[in-house]
Amino acid sequence: MAEQPKQAKIATFGVRFESYDDFLVEYTDNLRRGFLMLPSVRNLAVEQVVRIKLSLPNRAILYLSGSVSDPGADGGKGTLIKLVNFTAEQDKILSLCVNSVLIDAAPAAVEAAPNKPINVLLVDDSPSVRSELSTALRARGINVSTADNGLLAMSAALKQEPDLILTDVEMPEMDGWTLLRMARARKKLAHIPIVFLTALSDDMSRLQGYRMGVDDYLPKTLPADEIIARIQGVLARRAGNPNPAVESRGLRGDLHHVRLGSVLSFLEAEKKTGDLRLDNGDDHAVLRIVNGILRDVKNLGDRVQHPHERVFELLSWSSGQFEFFTLPPGSESEGGQIEPTSVTYLLMEHARREDEAAEANRRRS
Repeated sequence: MAEQPKQAKIATFGVRFESYDDFLVEYTDNLRRGFLMLPSVRNLAVEQVVRIKLSLPNRAILYLSGSVSDPGADGGKGTLIKLVNFTAEQDKILSLCVNSVLIDAAPAAVEAAPNKPINVLLVDDSPSVRSELSTALRARGINVSTADNGLLAMSAALKQEPDLILTDVEMPEMDGWTLLRMARARKKLAHIPIVFLTALSDDMSRLQGYRMGVDDYLPKTLPADEIIARIQGVLARRAGNPNPAVESRGLRGDLHHVRLGSVLSFLEAEKKTGDLRLDNGDDHAVLRIVNGILRDVKNLGDRVQHPHERVFELLSWSSGQFEFFTLPPGSESEGGQIEPTSVTYLLMEHARREDEAAEANRRRS
């Protein structure tokens, strides 16, 4: 908040940012372009010289000077100051404060208001993608705001929270991965679903995105109607489990993007303990994993079969949802209804069976 000027020939102000969020909004709105808003100050003349003591949220102090550019900015709420060019040291101090935005407390869940239009923040550095996709979404009743990189998207989301962020991955200044990390680390934005507009090339890259908290992946070539359907699906899933914190919700994603074998390999390599829940709409199962080892299979399907046979059946799924819930301390010994079985063994045996089936089909054809 800006203090009233002291009595002096040159108007002098103190401006203090109490939080990193306030700073980020002002930085993306004004500071990066060499301007600064003095809120609640409306008694200055155009081109009047001012001096400013700027207190940043990381306790750094900048002494700036400039002149009045717009005494009735932001609908008369304050005065816009055109600053003298930043020195190299001042630029460095501002950049360090922008980087500090990454540090925040744990996220908190926020309930979405029911029966309201969907508000999507579309982030892409391509003007043609932003224009074409936002036009298509608006024509189908979606409210769309846009940003051309992750930094501007963070500022826009802090000023007005969207229901969902739809973002490209490869962008200048701040890419989609950094935007995802920053949003998931902040109280105000952690609950917002984030969908990547990309088709990452391999299972482990997509799994890494799910570990960091991405909600879905959509190729840019997807028709607008299907994009909306997928967005609605993400919002519906999030409404059923609003807490997005990766540690509390475990790991979840789509088997269309990450095969079950890759998920199991990750759980084995990391020696994870918990329940892996699988659901394809028509069938479901739960695999109990203890220190990366299979210990139980719940719901053996329509026919009674050996748990290993059920796992081989699940490994053949090409679509569905997976979600891994870490077990609380002390519950690792629960379950254990089958002999401990190596995931690597199951994956190798499944691959062997698939190879044999493919060879048999080749001989018949």
